[in-house]
Amino acid sequence: MFFLPTTIIYIAFSIATLVYTLKNRKIKIKNHHFINEILIAILLFDAGILFPFMYQFHTPNISIGLLNTLWLLSSILFIIEMIVWTFILIYNAIKSLRNPDLLNTRDYSLYKAIIKDNWSDNIKDEFGRKILHLFTCSVVFIFWIMGMIFNEIGFLSLIQLDIYNFSFWWIITIGYAFVFMFQIADLARLNYFYTLPKWAKKWYLSMRPNELDTFIASTPLVLCFVPFVFAPFPIFAAVACITTAADAAACLVGKKIGKHQLKRGSDKTIEGFIAGGLSTFIIVIMIMLLFNQYISVNLTKIFLMALVATILFLIVDYFFNHISDNILNPLLTGFGMWIIYLL
Repeated sequence: MFFLPTTIIYIAFSIATLVYTLKNRKIKIKNHHFINEILIAILLFDAGILFPFMYQFHTPNISIGLLNTLWLLSSILFIIEMIVWTFILIYNAIKSLRNPDLLNTRDYSLYKAIIKDNWSDNIKDEFGRKILHLFTCSVVFIFWIMGMIFNEIGFLSLIQLDIYNFSFWWIITIGYAFVFMFQIADLARLNYFYTLPKWAKKWYLSMRPNELDTFIASTPLVLCFVPFVFAPFPIFAAVACITTAADAAACLVGKKIGKHQLKRGSDKTIEGFIAGGLSTFIIVIMIMLLFNQYISVNLTKIFLMALVATILFLIVDYFFNHISDNILNPLLTGFGMWIIYLL
């Protein structure tokens, strides 16, 4: 039952997100944020419900004592994070409410004006914004490779773990902590901006203007990886890379050399569109070959998985304007590859 604190925290986040979205549904619908925020609430609920099944899924014979230890360690970290954030928000709320002048300077409309005035859409700034997404992807590979090394030298057998529950404990715990941090900060930013500390406000200076009145893109991006914890690692890794690296390639190539508009009324280019598709295809092929020992597929099936993922990536890029590609890309490409694998 040591998983309960984490499950409860994430279900509470889901409810808070849903209540906020429904409360502001008119403006959310007008600004095309409503569907995305409802999906984020669903993804948070999904993360809470699925958490108790993650660590043991690939290793069903893990001892209940060891499983409880993994759950307990994760839950302790999240509870500490919750306590720290609660203290920070309450402290800043009291400080601001006791000082009307300070409260006036912490007005969210003033902060939004600063971001809009300083917004720059050049390739250098875009690259900086993509770094956070690429960091998400790097965490996956750092801890999986660490698990491979520890498994090779016999360390994992000493602590009665295997590569899946060792590496996924780190990946899941860091990912959940990341989502916790930004979701609680986002809820504070959107509802009680004056409760945010100065250092948290600096995080948001790289926000796009269209993110100012909704949740940042990084949160749903990480949440969409959750279902693929139950897939073979190469599918999970491919989803992470497609969502971060392929998307970054499409964006940066489009800004650097894009000359031809993809379609009327869109800021996307044909060059970026092609770069995203090619990157997706190459990523799937490379990951399936590099980590082939963790998934039993032949070259034909690898090619089909890459082709399906590429087609789905391009469909999302071309047709979906108001639903975040950080939600659709991982879910569609991931389940597409998974279905091909299971056939």
